Amino acid sequence: MHSITNVFEELAQGEFIYRYFGATVEDYYRLANEDTRLELIDGVLTMHSPASIRHESIFKFLLIVADGFVNRNKLGLVLGSRVAIKLNGDRHVEPDITFLRTENTPRVGEVFINGPVDWVVEILSPATRDYDLGEKRRVYADAGIPETWFVDPAEERLIIDRPAGRRVAEMSSGQAICESIPGF
Repeated sequence: MHSITNVFEELAQGEFIYRYFGATVEDYYRLANEDTRLELIDGVLTMHSPASIRHESIFKFLLIVADGFVNRNKLGLVLGSRVAIKLNGDRHVEPDITFLRTENTPRVGEVFINGPVDWVVEILSPATRDYDLGEKRRVYADAGIPETWFVDPAEERLIIDRPAGRRVAEMSSGQAICESIPGF
């Protein structure tokens, strides 16, 4: 039998994904804050470990390139992983990178984005791979997200869904085209 101390000791040893079943929106609002990466999908609260250095390097590169392009061309708003998106009622997710076209920026609230975004990027890690390619992929598809990119450092590939949930490309090299951000 594990004590809560043992659980936290195990979690501190590497990447992890922790799930609490039977959660409510009220639980999410009570526990979520800017220091905790917490998501709620269909009554399951999910918390991940902090990102690896490799994950953060990929995140930083993609965020800087996408944000610079979008700002230079006045196309909308790019946000990073600490922003939650409310989708289809009680689903709250925090993708690694999101983009909203200018006409959709009114969905951005003080704490949440209310409704679907136009582009999502998820950077896969060993702990979150199945979760990102499973539950979160289905959530993005159900919400009608037009385009989702899954960056897979372990396999050195990019998976593109257009719309979310329908894989249209998988590549290890070459040029990826983002249809949601014209010219990117």
